[in-house]
Amino acid sequence: MNPASAAQKRKIFALAKKNGMDNDLLHAYVCALVKKESLSKLTILEAIQVIDGLSGKEVRSIRPWTDAMSQAQRGYLLSLARRLGWVDEAGRPDEERLNGFCRKQQDTLYWTGLTRSKACKVIEALKAMAERGCKAEEKQS
Repeated sequence: MNPASAAQKRKIFALAKKNGMDNDLLHAYVCALVKKESLSKLTILEAIQVIDGLSGKEVRSIRPWTDAMSQAQRGYLLSLARRLGWVDEAGRPDEERLNGFCRKQQDTLYWTGLTRSKACKVIEALKAMAERGCKAEEKQS
């Protein structure tokens, strides 16, 4: 297997820094993802997996049909984000805010990496937030 390039390793460290990860957390993440103790032992393909994971691209699971959130959950999460006003200037859901919420609530780096069970918990939390927002508006009226 070909070892990861220096550019890939720099990209990994840059993404980790952007996500607020220290060296220990980065190594724990890499170990959990590709079962390697050291970044210097990564292959090109493993480095791609780590970069994709740190970039927030779709999570590849061994059992995606049972682990990954469903399309219905994904759509519901996005609709709740819109309902809460978590949108950017173009009207698209603010993924940075969703990522931060999922990181805080479920210890998941990116919202797209939620499992079905974690997505259920996040949806319930967002529904409760939206409900509290509606009740506050009714009291003001």
